[in-house]
Amino acid sequence: MKRLGILAGILCVCAPAFAQRSLSLEEMFSLADSLNATVRAADFGVEQARAGVEVAKNAYLPSLKASANISLIGLGYSFDRDLGNATDEGLPWWGNNVALEFSQVVFAGGAIENGVRAAEIGSRLSEVQARVNRNEVRFLIAGTSLEVIKLQNQLRALDSNIELTQKVLDQMRTRYEEGTVLKSDISRYELLLKNLEFSRTEIESAISIMSAKLAMAVGLPSGESIIPVIDITTPDADAAFDAGSSPAVQAASLAADLSEAQLRIAEAQKLPSIALFAGDTFNGPDVTTFISGKMAGYGSLDKNFNFATVGIGITYNIDNLYKSGKKIRQSQAALDKSRAEFEAASRGVDLALTAARTEYANTFTRKEISGQALELARTTYGQVSDRYDSGLATVTDLLDASSALLKSEIADINAQIDILASWYNLQYICATL
Repeated sequence: MKRLGILAGILCVCAPAFAQRSLSLEEMFSLADSLNATVRAADFGVEQARAGVEVAKNAYLPSLKASANISLIGLGYSFDRDLGNATDEGLPWWGNNVALEFSQVVFAGGAIENGVRAAEIGSRLSEVQARVNRNEVRFLIAGTSLEVIKLQNQLRALDSNIELTQKVLDQMRTRYEEGTVLKSDISRYELLLKNLEFSRTEIESAISIMSAKLAMAVGLPSGESIIPVIDITTPDADAAFDAGSSPAVQAASLAADLSEAQLRIAEAQKLPSIALFAGDTFNGPDVTTFISGKMAGYGSLDKNFNFATVGIGITYNIDNLYKSGKKIRQSQAALDKSRAEFEAASRGVDLALTAARTEYANTFTRKEISGQALELARTTYGQVSDRYDSGLATVTDLLDASSALLKSEIADINAQIDILASWYNLQYICATL
C-alpha cells in the first residue's frame, strides 16, 4: 500500500438552498443500496425471479381438481328418425354433478427438471444484473466523488495562487510608487488576478453542480448535495483481479447454461408424457340411462350414480415426429451462439482488464513525473521572482512562471486522484466495488 496521505473532502462554497451532507464512499454506497431507484428495481427483479423458481417447481406437484354443479334439465323429448312422433320423456327437472380428479406426472422426458433449471438460471441471471446495476451506480458515485475532490483541490491551488498573486501585486504597487515598476506591469498582474478569481467562481459552481449530481446518484431527495470525504489510500499496483468475477462473463456463462436447458426441453418433446390419475364422480340423473331404462320397461332411473377411477395415462403428440426436430435444431444453434458469446465476453473482459492494469500502473509513473514537474515549477518561479525583484526579468517572465506553477500544481493534484480513479476502474470491471 502506498499512502498519498491526503484527506480530500474540503468543504466548498455551495448554494445555501442546498442541504449538504459530508459522507464517505462507504456511507454513500450503503445509502444507494436502499435509495437508488435503479438498484431497488434490480432487487425487486431478483425477488420476482426467485418466485418464478418456486412457480416452476409446482410442476413436480400433483394436480388436484374438484368441481360441483347443479343443473336444470328440461325439454326431454324423443323423436323418430324422420323427426316425427315427438314424445315427452318426463325427465327430472334437476341434475347434479360432483367430481374429484387427481393426476401426477411421473415422466415427462426431463421437461420438468429442465424447466426448473431454466428458472433457476434465470434467477441467477437476475442476481448478476442486480450486481451490474449496483456496480454501475457505485462506479458513478466513486467517479463523481473523485471529480468533486479534484475540483476542491484545484480550488485550493487557485486560492494559493490568488494569495501569491495578491502578494506580488502589493509589492508591485509599492515599487510603482518608488518609480521602479511600470503601470502596465501592474495592469497585467491585475488581469491575472481577475482571471484567477473568475476561474475560482467557475470551479465553485462546478462543485455545487457535481455535489448535487452525487446526491441524485445516491438517491437523496432533490435539493440536497453531498460533499465526499475520502481518505485517499492507493493499493498496490500488483493487486490481483479475476476476469471470471466480471458480471459480463458470468452473465454470458449463465446464458449458455440457459440455452442448454432450453435445448433439453425441446428434446423432451420427442418423448411421451406418463401420468398416474385417480378420480371420483357423483352425479345424477344420467339422462341416457334414464331414457334407456324407461324404454326397456325398467321404470325411470331417477337416481344418483357414483363411480371411481384409477389408472395410468400416456400422452404423446404425434406431430412432434415432424415438428420437434426443427425446434431442436433452433435450440442447438442458440446454444452454439451463447457459447461463442461467452468466449467473446471472456476475451473482451481479459482485454479490458489488461488495459486497466496497464493504465493503473501508468498512473504511478505520471504521479512521479508530475511531482517532479511541480518541484521544477516551484524552483523556476522562485528563481524568476528573485530575478524580477533584481530587475533582471520582465513581468512577462514572472507571469509565465506563475502560470506554469499553477498548471503544475493542478496536474499534480489530478495525477494523484487519477491513481484512485484507475483503481476504482479495475474494481468496476470485476464488479467488486
